Amino acid sequence: MKSGLLIIMSVLLVTLTSGCSCKENKARRMPTKKEMIDLSRKMVHRDSTIIAAYSKSQQLNETPEKDGTWLTIQEQGAGKKVSNGKTVTFSYTLSDISGEVYYTSETDGKKRITVGSGQEVFGLELALQKLCEGAKATVIIVPDLAYGISGDDNKIKGRRILRYDIAVEEVE
Repeated sequence: MKSGLLIIMSVLLVTLTSGCSCKENKARRMPTKKEMIDLSRKMVHRDSTIIAAYSKSQQLNETPEKDGTWLTIQEQGAGKKVSNGKTVTFSYTLSDISGEVYYTSETDGKKRITVGSGQEVFGLELALQKLCEGAKATVIIVPDLAYGISGDDNKIKGRRILRYDIAVEEVE
């Protein structure tokens, strides 16, 4: 009796599962290193094209610096030069190129950072090193030199091209 019940259960199980219309779970192939490099190059090219058009429409510097930032200096400043290891205080407005404002010194306070310490996004620290006390500038930063694909886990979403309007107030 037990073996008959076991046979019936097996036949029933085979019958039920053989007609299953479930889609197979296919494992996704990991992209190769070359494919990842190609994708990265395409994203950088896309970002550069967008920034060039934006910069032109905003009458900003239309060519990137060698480090990948896009810097337009409105006022040179005559004070101390910003350099790696110096502490800098600056006022700012941080937005993306669509105009969405994320942070400002008016609402969040002025920034005071030691350049090169990683306290701020890498692209901004690179741009600051081209300025002096008293300078006013606009810096456009590609996602790779800002918050990348993840954003800042607060207001800034991933893959945002950022715009910093800054005024360097003090260099120590």
